[in-house]
Amino acid sequence: MMEHRLRIVELFQSLQGEGANSGRLMIFIRLTGCNLRCDFCDTAFDRVEMECTSEELLEEIKQRFPNCKNLLWTGGEPTLQLTEEVVEFFKSAGYWQALESNGLVPAPRGLDYITLSPKVKWEKVTENYHNRVVGELRFPIAEGDPLPEIERLPKAMHYYLSPIFDGDRVVAENIGYCQQLIEEDPRWSLSLQMHKLIGIR
Repeated sequence: MMEHRLRIVELFQSLQGEGANSGRLMIFIRLTGCNLRCDFCDTAFDRVEMECTSEELLEEIKQRFPNCKNLLWTGGEPTLQLTEEVVEFFKSAGYWQALESNGLVPAPRGLDYITLSPKVKWEKVTENYHNRVVGELRFPIAEGDPLPEIERLPKAMHYYLSPIFDGDRVVAENIGYCQQLIEEDPRWSLSLQMHKLIGIR
């Protein structure tokens, strides 16, 4: 049987810039490939910088980031590659693991924190996660975008609206629209992309 190899766009350490884990030191593992083509995406997810087994990736992480034990699987869309075996391997090595996903593919079991960021087909996302509670739902929002009722979405510990930026530039109209939506339903909170605001990766 061929050994599972992960195709990775980039591997780096930084502070999480969004959502409930903002400010937390993370090792970002950006996996290649995506099942969407969002016009506001800022990730070159088709590029492959490295290809490795879980064992090889662990050694690279230990060498480059010896003080951090928090992994963030992101993309692209990480669920196209991430398996329960990979999650279990890093869990057994002592790592806390988070995932950022558009929710169109169910996440593997064993993760410590799941962020769902639905862009389209939120009904499919709800279907995939109907029996799971995720860490957060984080909706990217531009002025005028429709927002589903919370009751029709997967259950989450946190519900965030994330105003879409223009590159690294804040779009005031998007923030104002998010504020309006939150005033209409205060179960939502605002999540800004802090890393862009303070100029970190």
